[in-house]
Amino acid sequence: MFGRRQREEPEEAIRERERRALFAELAKRPDTVCPFLGLAGARAGYHDGVTPEHRCYAFGEPADLSSEQQERVCLQRGYGNCPRYLRGVLVIPTEELEALRRPQPAMPPPPPRQPTVAIPAGGGRRRRGLVLALVLVLLVGGGAGAGLLLLNKNGVAAVPTPTPRPTPTGVATASPSAPAASSTPTIETPIPEPTPKPGDKFIGYEVTVLQGDNVLFTVGGDGEILASRQATFSRFSKAPVDSILASNGLRHWRTSQGYYTGWSYIKGQSGPFLIREVYQGSDGQLRYNILPDSET
Repeated sequence: MFGRRQREEPEEAIRERERRALFAELAKRPDTVCPFLGLAGARAGYHDGVTPEHRCYAFGEPADLSSEQQERVCLQRGYGNCPRYLRGVLVIPTEELEALRRPQPAMPPPPPRQPTVAIPAGGGRRRRGLVLALVLVLLVGGGAGAGLLLLNKNGVAAVPTPTPRPTPTGVATASPSAPAASSTPTIETPIPEPTPKPGDKFIGYEVTVLQGDNVLFTVGGDGEILASRQATFSRFSKAPVDSILASNGLRHWRTSQGYYTGWSYIKGQSGPFLIREVYQGSDGQLRYNILPDSET
């Protein structure tokens, strides 16, 4: 019975479990190692130095890497400028990409140990006498509140923590100024990205969405809706899509890579999204152009 349940586990649940296990390994890497770097026989493996076993898993089939590429890009903090990395992040689930970019907090140093002061064998009686005299002086000169000193068994004086005074009624207290109201967020990238230049090559489309929920669809060849599902994004997200025109005239944008591969965005039904044309220059830089009629 147990074996049968294992065999009947949905394929999507298996992929999800494997994906999360892979991410758990990638998240342990130092910030000098690209998360897309792996070994020919082990996606999550890597070596500290240059090796012919290294492969790039940013997208598509694992790609060979030259020694110079590994040394200057893959094993350096500047891997985020690599064109393959920039294309690969388009298909990483947003919650994983966010966690990969989030630095691990440093452990606070242990508090310094206080030196132990030895009390001479014959000095305890004299010290207690001095403390009692001090208590009497404080009681007379500063009132009972100033003389609340407690003696422990070693004769060391301890002062209780003072109680904060209440703020007088009618006296305004300073408070930090409230932040200015932010403008309404747009579906475009949070940081403006470059637009195409003459000579750039068109390489495809991508969808961009804001944090929140969208509805995705499985669409048949005749444009009929076969299934739908809710997709929840933890932050601004984007992914490659194909432009599909069904025989009934329905235009939909089918995700071609990533977790939601095969699911489509439909204007007026999926929620807010934008479609951008993606271009690549001879320098490897990606540049974008928004399709105005894709706004919804």
